[in-house]
Amino acid sequence: MYKAITSGISRRTVTGLGALVAVTALTIGLGGCASQAGGTGTDTGTDTSASAGSSAAAPKITKIAFVAPENETDLGWNQVGIANSKAAADKLGLEYVSVPDAGWDNTETVLGQVIKDDGAQFVIAHASGYGVAAQTVSAQMQVPILAQDSGLEPVPGQLAEALVEAQQGGYLAGIAAAMSTESKTVAVVISADDVNWLNMAAGFAEGVYSVDSGITVLFGQISASGYADSAGGKSAVETVIAGGADVVFGMGDGATLGYIQAINAHPGVKYIADIGDVTAALDDPGVLLTSVIWDYTATYEQAIKDVEAGTFGSKNYELTVGNGGLYLQDTPNLTAEIKAAVKTATDAIDAGTIEPSGAKDSAAVKDVIAAKKAA
Repeated sequence: MYKAITSGISRRTVTGLGALVAVTALTIGLGGCASQAGGTGTDTGTDTSASAGSSAAAPKITKIAFVAPENETDLGWNQVGIANSKAAADKLGLEYVSVPDAGWDNTETVLGQVIKDDGAQFVIAHASGYGVAAQTVSAQMQVPILAQDSGLEPVPGQLAEALVEAQQGGYLAGIAAAMSTESKTVAVVISADDVNWLNMAAGFAEGVYSVDSGITVLFGQISASGYADSAGGKSAVETVIAGGADVVFGMGDGATLGYIQAINAHPGVKYIADIGDVTAALDDPGVLLTSVIWDYTATYEQAIKDVEAGTFGSKNYELTVGNGGLYLQDTPNLTAEIKAAVKTATDAIDAGTIEPSGAKDSAAVKDVIAAKKAA
């Protein structure tokens, strides 16, 4: 997701993903757990002003723009962002322009160009590292921008952020892993000190222990910022497989290619992906247990509607398992029993009776694993 930890706020400054296999398939939601793309809204969050903010002249949106640091071949973050933003534009009948591969050096310029030159009336800045640039451009040009979890406060009429309760999706993945392992050892591997990776890893361990506290959970990490390190990803997954894991949950951006190379070399191991669908990159699609899908479609739709209503920037937006922003990809490996358990957990998380833990750093993830407790 293009971020690294800096004083508790996520910022990503590394560049470049490796060449990845393009994936064209989109996923279907797990029946009974959450909506598919464009399903029930993700307009949740806490108001940060005394009353809903309004822009000076709330426009009728006819054109939106999407700006991302990399292209859609990354098997996750950029792939899903582009697909979801295009789906939202299509559903609302809007013109659409996307700027993938925008990189990191001239973000303010790119955001300004899609407004001034392309005529976008609403912009999605799809990286937490774009937060400051989004804040600056939205204020200067008085055009609303939806940023990613950069730690910025909403600004009425100008700025809001899309946030992810990643630990919730990780918890569901942990249930699926625990109900699928035969060796009673599973693993979670992350590429970097990323807020969402850390949260999802902690939630995963608690989901596993909610099924069986006797299962061993292994934890691997490539480095502090190994987002695109495919070689490191391959090595990390091979290490946990050598440790006995027969189900591996991998989070990585470009490192995902390395994860999949290791999985392809060990056909007896099931793989859990995140954010997008990696089926086309697997030698045997049958090894995919599931993927924790991040679906921004309804969030984008709601944000655009809020701009038109004059309330954009009064709150941030959250992706949760309850509103359909997070769900498990349906695969043949998800048995009726697993689906039922995931549905029960989804309902409990939505009701607040289960509260998966997050983690501020890798040490906190290890503490959650060592505690062997369900949420």
